[in-house]
Amino acid sequence: MPKKKIKSLKKKIKNPKKNLKNIFISKISKILNISKNELLKKDDFTEIEGYDSLIHLEIITQLDNIFGKKIKKIHDMSKLTSIKKIMKQLNK
Repeated sequence: MPKKKIKSLKKKIKNPKKNLKNIFISKISKILNISKNELLKKDDFTEIEGYDSLIHLEIITQLDNIFGKKIKKIHDMSKLTSIKKIMKQLNK
């Protein structure tokens, strides 16, 4: 295996939470059809053109796919309207 690939794998293993967060941000930016940077600047998904309840369900589905059992702790999914709010709830 090439050294670069091994280094990359070691980085992912060192901080799997950060890797999951990056995967989640990539998926959500695609769902909302905006750049990752723009997504991180937004305090509320509802400010993004085209956001609606179906988009919110897609985001929740991605949360479940990526973070699994951790989202079962979250009681009010309707309030998860930004990356910051989602990460705060996941880190509780």
